[in-house]
Amino acid sequence: MKKILSLILCAAIISIALLGAVGCGKRDPNDRGATLLMYLAADPSNLNLDPAKMMYSHEAIKFIGLLFEGITKLDEDGKVVKGMADKWQIIEDPENNLYKLEIELRETKWSDGTPVSAGDFVYAWKRILEPEFDSPAASLLYDIKNARRVKEGDMTIDDLGVGDTDILVLEITFDPDKGKPDYDKFLEYLASPALVPVRADTVDPDPDGWTKRPLTFLTNGPFSVKTIEYNKEVMMERSIYYMLEGKKDENIFKYVEPYRIVLDFSRSLSQIEQAYANNDFLFYLGDLPADKFNEYRNDAVLKDMLSAYSYHFNATQAPFDKAEVRKALSIALDRNRIAEIVSLGVKPATGFVPTGTIDKDNKTSFRDVAGDVISASGDVGQARTLLQQAGVSGGSFTLKIGTGPSERAVAEYAAEVWQGLGFNVTVQEVRGIAYGEAIFSRDYDVIAYTSQSITADAFSVVAPFAKPFSGQRITFLNEGMIDVEPHITGFQNDAYDALIEDLFASNADRALYTQKLHEAEKMLADLSPVAPLYFHTNINVTNEVTGLKYSKFGYTIFSGARLRNYQQYETTVEDTRETIVAQD
Repeated sequence: MKKILSLILCAAIISIALLGAVGCGKRDPNDRGATLLMYLAADPSNLNLDPAKMMYSHEAIKFIGLLFEGITKLDEDGKVVKGMADKWQIIEDPENNLYKLEIELRETKWSDGTPVSAGDFVYAWKRILEPEFDSPAASLLYDIKNARRVKEGDMTIDDLGVGDTDILVLEITFDPDKGKPDYDKFLEYLASPALVPVRADTVDPDPDGWTKRPLTFLTNGPFSVKTIEYNKEVMMERSIYYMLEGKKDENIFKYVEPYRIVLDFSRSLSQIEQAYANNDFLFYLGDLPADKFNEYRNDAVLKDMLSAYSYHFNATQAPFDKAEVRKALSIALDRNRIAEIVSLGVKPATGFVPTGTIDKDNKTSFRDVAGDVISASGDVGQARTLLQQAGVSGGSFTLKIGTGPSERAVAEYAAEVWQGLGFNVTVQEVRGIAYGEAIFSRDYDVIAYTSQSITADAFSVVAPFAKPFSGQRITFLNEGMIDVEPHITGFQNDAYDALIEDLFASNADRALYTQKLHEAEKMLADLSPVAPLYFHTNINVTNEVTGLKYSKFGYTIFSGARLRNYQQYETTVEDTRETIVAQD
C-alpha cells in the first residue's frame, strides 16, 4: 500500500512539474536546483568505484565520470580539453636529453572542502605504479622517467619522475631513453578515468573499502556522494567546490545545474522501467530490459562505451594453454546471434578494440580502419580444424558468468555451440564479491566479464596482454629475483611482448604507432587470450531532462542537465523521495 500511495503522489507531482520551463533571468537566491530521480547503472555495491581499479566494468565508469576529474578530459569527439589543468608548458633541453611537462592546476577543493593539490595526483599515480598494485593503467604512465623500473621493483617509488613543485604545480619528467615524447598523446592519456586524483588520507587506511562510505569517498568532480543505502538508494549532490577556484561562487549554477541526483535500486529493472513508463517518478533510464528495447528504440540515445563483453580463458591450464583451442572456441560463436540475444543496441565484436575508439590523430575510427579481424558470423568448420591441429577432441569445463538474464542466455548459447565441438560445458553464475575474487585469483576455466577501455585509443586495450605492460603486481622470487605477473588471464607470448615493446618505443611517430596498434590486434585475434563477444553501448531515455552531454567514453554528463519547472516543487519532491526510501 505504501508503494502505491507514493507512486500516486509522484505521478501528481511530476505531471505538474513537467508543464513549465526553467525560467529565464535571475534565479531565486533560495533556489538550490533540481533533484533528478533516475536509474543510472547497476547498484554500486556490486561495482568497484576505485578509479584505478574500475577497468573491469562499463557500469563503474558511468559513476566515476560524475564524481572525479583528471588533468584533462575528452569531449564527445575525442578532443582533449582542460579538466583540472589551468595551463601547461613544455620544457625541453635536447642537448641534455631533458623533456618536461609542467602543469598548473586550477584552484579548487575536494568535496569535503580540502584543497585539491598536485600532490594528490602524484599520490594517485605512484599508487598505480607500486610493484604490489594491480592496474593495467600503469602502462599509461610508462613515458615518465623511471616509471617502468619502479613498477618492476628495480627502483623505489621516490625515483619516479613526477612531483609537485608547488601546491598547484605538477612537474613530469619524461624517460630520457625514449627521446622527445609525444606530448599530445600523453595529455590524451591523462584524460583517462583511471588517472584522476585520490586522497592518501582516505585511501591508505582502507584501500579496498574507501569508496563504500560517503565519509571517505571524497571526490573532486561535479558531484559528491552524500548517502549510500545498498540495494535501496544512492544520492549524489552538487559539489559546491567544483571548479569554483577555492571559494563558493555566487552563481552556483555556473558549472553544475542539478542540486541532486537520486538513484533508485530498491526495485528490479523491469519495475523501474514500468515506473518510468507510467511517469511515476523517474526522469532518466540508463538501462532497459532487453524485451523493451524495440519499444524505446526511436527515443533512446545510444553511445559507444569503449568496452567489450568477453569470455576470458585461463591460459595457464589445459586445454586453454593452446592458442588453437582458444581461437576455435572464439570463432565458433556467432556474434550476430549474441548481439540479438542481448539486444539494447550492442554491436557484435569484430575485434578486440571496441567501436568508438579513435585511430590516427583522432580523426578516424580504429574499427573502421581495421575492419573485421574477427568474423561476426560463427565458423564451426574452421573451429573443428583448429581443434584437430591442437590434438584436442573435447573435454569438460565450467563457464562462470555474472547474474542477469542476458548473461545466462548468451552463456547457454555458447555452451550449446561448444558442446557441438565435443566439450561438456557447465554454466555457473557467481555473485558479488565471489565473482571478483574468481577473476583476480584466476579461479576459473572460462569466465565472462567486461573490459573497459581506459583511453580513447587502442593502446589500453592491446598493451595489457603483453607481460611487461600488464600492470599486474610483481612476484618476489628467491635470492632477490623478481618476476612480473602476466595478463590477468595468465596469457603470455614472447612475440606479442616484443611487438608491444616496439609499439611503445614508436609512440612519438604517430603513423608507426597506429600501424603497430593494428598489428597487435591482428596478432591477438590469432592468439585469442579472450573471446570478445559484443561492444557495449550506453543506452538511455529521458522525459523532460535537457542539457545532457556525453564523454568520448560514452557515459552521460549531467553537469548541465535541466528539469522543467522544478523550483516550485522542490520540497514536495524531496518529501516524495524520502517516502520512497522509507518503503519496505
